[in-house]
Amino acid sequence: CVVVGLFGFYMMPFIFDQEAFDTQQGLSMAEPTGPNYRSRRYSVMLGATGLRGIHNTRTDIAISPDGTMLAYLDNRNGGSALFVKDLQYTDSVRSLGALDITNGSGLMFFSQDGEWLHFINGSRMNRVRLEGGAFQNIESDISVLRSSFTSFDQRIIFSSTEDGKLYSIPTSGGDATILPMSSDAEADRAFTWPRILPGNEFLLVTTSDGPDRVGAGNVQIYGLEDSSLRVLVRNASNATYVNSGHIVFLRDSDLWAVPFDLETMTIVGSQVPVINGVETNSQYGHATYTVSDNGQLFYLAGTDGGGSIDSGMLTWADFDGERAEIEVDAGSFSNINFSPDETRLAFTSTDDQGGTDIFMWDLTRKTLSRRTFDGISTNPIWSVDGTRLIYSNKEEGIKSVAANGSDQPSVLFETNSVARPYSIAPSGEVLFDMGSPPRIYLFDPSANSDSEAEMLAEEIDLGPDIPPFHGSRISPDGNWIAYTSNEIGQPRVFVRSFPNTDGGKWQVSENAAFQPLWNMSSGELYFSSFGSQHMAEFEIGPSGPNDKPEFIEFRNPQTIFARSVPASATTQNTWDYSLTRNQFILVEPEIASIVGADDSFSESLTNLVAVENWFAELSELAPRDAN
Repeated sequence: CVVVGLFGFYMMPFIFDQEAFDTQQGLSMAEPTGPNYRSRRYSVMLGATGLRGIHNTRTDIAISPDGTMLAYLDNRNGGSALFVKDLQYTDSVRSLGALDITNGSGLMFFSQDGEWLHFINGSRMNRVRLEGGAFQNIESDISVLRSSFTSFDQRIIFSSTEDGKLYSIPTSGGDATILPMSSDAEADRAFTWPRILPGNEFLLVTTSDGPDRVGAGNVQIYGLEDSSLRVLVRNASNATYVNSGHIVFLRDSDLWAVPFDLETMTIVGSQVPVINGVETNSQYGHATYTVSDNGQLFYLAGTDGGGSIDSGMLTWADFDGERAEIEVDAGSFSNINFSPDETRLAFTSTDDQGGTDIFMWDLTRKTLSRRTFDGISTNPIWSVDGTRLIYSNKEEGIKSVAANGSDQPSVLFETNSVARPYSIAPSGEVLFDMGSPPRIYLFDPSANSDSEAEMLAEEIDLGPDIPPFHGSRISPDGNWIAYTSNEIGQPRVFVRSFPNTDGGKWQVSENAAFQPLWNMSSGELYFSSFGSQHMAEFEIGPSGPNDKPEFIEFRNPQTIFARSVPASATTQNTWDYSLTRNQFILVEPEIASIVGADDSFSESLTNLVAVENWFAELSELAPRDAN
């Protein structure tokens, strides 16, 4: 095992060319292990890049076609900035500008001529010239999914957040047109990671059951002329054709390769794992790797930081940041919520096939119980008295089941849209969201108890730009609602009066933040940022004519400790506070165990693994069929 940077990886043998290495200034070389391959490995040090709060990955990378320029993200200080490193010179790093992290950013790629860098900026497609300058927005009335896009022949193909389908638009912007399909069989599939093949007539694309289950999808080939679509590789995502004559793709946290014939557009060999342990996010099919046209591979060693498929650790944390892991074997953890008496923890668990169900962990008895069995249930919250779990069902709406498992689930609010509950008022009203971008609603289950009655919900106007990871929470006294809004750029935590949200509004966080938690006992509101957790003390003003307090006043936030807490539409909430223990319970990505339990993600170094002449290695590991 050879250690490169912070990680260990299996190294195939190669010949070390000292003269060639000396030309790579600013790079540190790993020791060679054998004579069989002409490829060689070294590390590229990016320094501290922080952590992307939605993807739970440390950076994105893209290499120019000629292999000389490396673009990457720096995600520290509550935001994200785009940098480019010239690999031909020592310490040649330039900032191209800050990105809007609202609803997705990053995921860069170079144009075919190497003159432009394309990327997502606040769910919008942007590009910038490599020498620098202002970001150019590619005008479109459709937001792009956080799964990149592809550009060729003054044309862009991208996937829409609204329906997950592929659209085409001119590079200069304009009206987008949907790409037709020759078959209705894929009508309900989400299309992500479009990449053009040489010749600009076919696309590689990942199809999956939904935009948050990309890692469990299939790699397919789409014909731009005849709209044909056929499967190339199953149980795979994020595929790229490389000039060695291979398709490279992601499966679990590993890179695989398979020989591919461009003339016949067919696979001509066996699928083979070629790189073990790449930083990934299985929800979105993201993987931190990039390949140049002349055979240089760059990747970040790591594991799966996604909100699905066994990606998290459940831990306690004190106010000083000390942590201890809880042993719960349930596959994965998201949407965690304490019961009112704080003796039980409800959460969503995701299995290896992407199915989601509601589980409950008894903190006193140390026992695990399963409460749903349909594979499409998420986002559990507790009834006011703690006797029932209220949760989202993908097909039926909002449902309820006895916390002790003594009855069958029943529908509380029926809808064809995905409705996800987040909080409950002392009066029993349920706060939930629907749609993309999300809209916030409130409904009273007791008013909807008559199965013959029309189910009613009241829309709650919290702001003009509510992100999918808003994490809205009603205060235990029912007088306030804390939430996240993008209305002043980056996501920040706000508080409004409740239920009359027009009665007052206060900004709590100074920088990017999300997932607020109430502690009414000590007058504190907790919230998470990108790699750290914070607290803002508050004081409540006197009551007005309606016996409701007229205002709430927040002091400047203070940092509590540094932990990586994921935040996405599917995983929130991923932390909660126990008043009886005076501790936090957190879902941390497994990457925390690699970097170090007590290390701050914002200060942890990011070292890429670089492989030169990787095509020679691919040809040995994944040869074409003899016939």
